[in-house]
Amino acid sequence: MKNLILKTRAIQVLFLIGILSLGSCRNEGKNATESKVTSEIQNKDKHSSTIDKELLVGPWKDQSEFALHFTLFKDGSASSDNMKTFLYRTWEVQGNQITFTVESIGNGTSFIDNETYVIDKLTKDSLILKNGEYRFEYTK
Repeated sequence: MKNLILKTRAIQVLFLIGILSLGSCRNEGKNATESKVTSEIQNKDKHSSTIDKELLVGPWKDQSEFALHFTLFKDGSASSDNMKTFLYRTWEVQGNQITFTVESIGNGTSFIDNETYVIDKLTKDSLILKNGEYRFEYTK
């Protein structure tokens, strides 16, 4: 039974990674203007962040069915609170974006990747991240 639960969790995490990867794919011809404007905004805000990084520090609970909880530490390190196969390692904020370094160690394969999200909303107890059309909600 325990192996079935672990396999189910691994499948859910890999499914989420797949969804995030698909969400990052874009049709360049259709979104060329939008991409150019987004790029200009990102370059302008790269060094000046309007995000209060202190609000990001602490434990965050994923409100989706995947329940991918994590904790962000003041020194830029991060940890996964309830996952053994998808590990948050570090985090960094530039402009209105947060980038996580994550490690996946599920099903005999392992890889490290950077995942970047737009911080759509941040309060002392609420965090909403966006990646393309995907939206992720967290609470403290």
